[in-house]
Amino acid sequence: MNIIGKKISETRKSKGLTQEELAELSKVNLRTIQRIENNESEPRGKTLILICEVLDIDVEDLINSKKQFEANTNSNLVHGFTLASKGKRFIANLLETMVYTITIIIPYIIYKTPSLKDYLNGDNPIGFGFAAIFGLIVGAIFYPMFTGNLGHRIIGLKVISSETGDDYKKATEGAIRELLKGVFSFFIIPIIWILWDDKNQNLYDKLTKTYVVEKK
Repeated sequence: MNIIGKKISETRKSKGLTQEELAELSKVNLRTIQRIENNESEPRGKTLILICEVLDIDVEDLINSKKQFEANTNSNLVHGFTLASKGKRFIANLLETMVYTITIIIPYIIYKTPSLKDYLNGDNPIGFGFAAIFGLIVGAIFYPMFTGNLGHRIIGLKVISSETGDDYKKATEGAIRELLKGVFSFFIIPIIWILWDDKNQNLYDKLTKTYVVEKK
C-alpha cells in the first residue's frame, strides 16, 4: 500500500467510517475509494482534496510524508533526482575522454613532441600542469552551459550540489571540480573510490560536495 492510500485507510477507520460513508461524504465514487486503499491508484488533485477534507487530513503534510517516505526507501534518490549509476558515469567519462583525445590531446602531443619514439620514452607533455589547466578551462566553459562536463551532456546527466540540490553551473564551481578531476586522474584511489561509495561519488565529488544525477 502506498503511503497516501495507507494514511487514508487508517484515518477512515480511526473515525469509524466505512468506505461507503467516506464515498458519500466526499462525493467521490466508491470504486475510487476502494482502488486508493487497495493501492490500485493514487488520488490526485480534486479527488485528494475532497477525501482529505472529510478525514481532516492536511493535504500538504500528506504529500510531504509521501516524498519523505520515497526518499527513505530509495537510496538512489537525492534532492528529487536519481543518482547516476556507476556504469553511466564510466560511459560519460569514456566518451568525454575519447572526444578530447581525438580533437585536442593527440594534436597537442604531435605538436609538442619531436617524435612518437621520444613520447614513448617518457618525453610526455601531458602532466599535472596540463591536466590542471585543461580542467580549469573545460569546467569554466561547459558547466554554465550543461551543468556538467561534455560527457554528462552526451548521456543526459548533470551535476548538483549535495547540500542543496541546486544545479552546479557556475564557471568557478565547474573549473574547480574539473581541475580536481584532472589532477586525481593520475592516481588510482580517488578515481576508483566510486566503486565502494553508496552515493556513487569519487573523491573529487566529496571535496566539491556534488552528486552526478540523471536529468529529469
